[in-house]
Amino acid sequence: MAASKQERQDELARLIYERGAIRTDELIELFDVSPMTLYRDLATLESKRLVRRSRGEVSAVINSSSETPISFRLMQDTSAKAKIAKAAAQVLAGYSTIFLDDSTTALAIVDELTDTQQKTYITNSLAMSRSLSHKVKGKLISLGGTYMPQLDAFFGPTATREITNLSPAAVVVGAASVHNLAVYHPYAEVGSFKTLAMSRAEFSVLVVAAPKFARTSLHKVADISDFDCVITDDSVPAETLAQISRETHVITAS
Repeated sequence: MAASKQERQDELARLIYERGAIRTDELIELFDVSPMTLYRDLATLESKRLVRRSRGEVSAVINSSSETPISFRLMQDTSAKAKIAKAAAQVLAGYSTIFLDDSTTALAIVDELTDTQQKTYITNSLAMSRSLSHKVKGKLISLGGTYMPQLDAFFGPTATREITNLSPAAVVVGAASVHNLAVYHPYAEVGSFKTLAMSRAEFSVLVVAAPKFARTSLHKVADISDFDCVITDDSVPAETLAQISRETHVITAS
């Protein structure tokens, strides 16, 4: 069965991010498409600020001012996310009420959940709600609000009001980027919501894969020291881990 346009574009973006840069004529040959089809696919990716084109070459946009679509993020850093998710599930085992945000790293935790009978899970993510609905035997609370297709999640005044009325024991937050010992996100509204969710919980966890330490973003969510625990993978440079360890508890998943 031929791949759909979305699948082809996702695979195209994945390859460009793996290579860093690649010539357009090679992409035409690899994907067996016409120059016009490739041009349209690249124009779509460029409009999402995933790639940039210059003189017959396409390169990945690492320092993006917008979040990549969830369909693409689900394919990124899957091995690292699996390691982090396993460690996070162990950390969260003792908490009965857990908020999981819209990050794909948090989403990976669902596969590692075992004792779900008596727990309550809260999320503003539609993707997370779908995944949890097949796993949770306890209670699932899905927050509503204004739907953001790019993140497959709800934000806005309604989501803010609903999280304000809740007090989860633990909250899990992902990051678009981490630099200067702080967590950032491209969208101010999303960053503010993550900050609010953290303030409602007794225990906050940051789950973040190594590539996020090489990226920048616009809006500050929180300082690393605001988290009770940071869980990352073993690809993070030792110097970076040492800096974070001076601010909070760090778990390196391997």
